[in-house]
Amino acid sequence: MKYVAGLVVALALTLGMGWTPPVFAADEQKMSLDQVPPAVKATLEKEAKGGAIGDIVKEMQKGKLSYEAHITRDGKDMYVHVREDGKVLKRNSPKKEAKEDAKEAKRATR
Repeated sequence: MKYVAGLVVALALTLGMGWTPPVFAADEQKMSLDQVPPAVKATLEKEAKGGAIGDIVKEMQKGKLSYEAHITRDGKDMYVHVREDGKVLKRNSPKKEAKEDAKEAKRATR
């Protein structure tokens, strides 16, 4: 009986301490260009200037809704964050975006 109780406690500790949240948080949702609000779509198309608009993620940060899009233009990648009303919040290079994602992931595991 002690063996079973010890096993249950060890399993509970392992699952409780070893779990890490997914990279895509529950408040993020992948979307297509046709699914975003018209103001966001217009801004992304303007930012792309004929380039390709890739993945778009709808996200909630600090209680505010925004959309993050991966854009490839003139052979260069960039990430654009846009508010629901179409205002550009920020533009990032892939390197800077990766650093910010790593910081967010680190904060989420605390």
